[in-house]
Amino acid sequence: KAVDNLFGSGERSLAMSVGWRLVREHPWVGVGFGNHKPAALATQAETGITDLLATDSHNLWLTAWAETGLVGLVLLATMHALLARALVRRHRMGSLAATGALLSFVGFHVLALVHYLPFHPSVHLSFMLVWGLGLCEYSAASPHLKDLFNSEKQ
Repeated sequence: KAVDNLFGSGERSLAMSVGWRLVREHPWVGVGFGNHKPAALATQAETGITDLLATDSHNLWLTAWAETGLVGLVLLATMHALLARALVRRHRMGSLAATGALLSFVGFHVLALVHYLPFHPSVHLSFMLVWGLGLCEYSAASPHLKDLFNSEKQ
């Protein structure tokens, strides 16, 4: 059933096919940020897209391309590539948090193939929080804490 939903006659397949249609009609600048739903509903007579399914293409990259065009897609890909590079650097420096953040980054992108995660802000922001924590530098104790503990012992 899941495969049919994605590649057959399922709801996600329909939403993605409408997304590809919007991309073909507006490849360079898209239909406008946040305008996926009205643009998709304009195709309702031909595609049969419902109000609920018209919100996005059920794919992060396809929705970004449909709304912001190739320009927006390249900017989004650049941002994600730079984030991945920074997380890999922190991971190579031995950061366990960066390793976890990289795993969540992979999970995010697998999920993004069938969901438009910005539609679910709590989920999207949770991933971003983990990525941000993965980029942070941690030390056993900050110099201020060391001074505080050393002064109490004297």
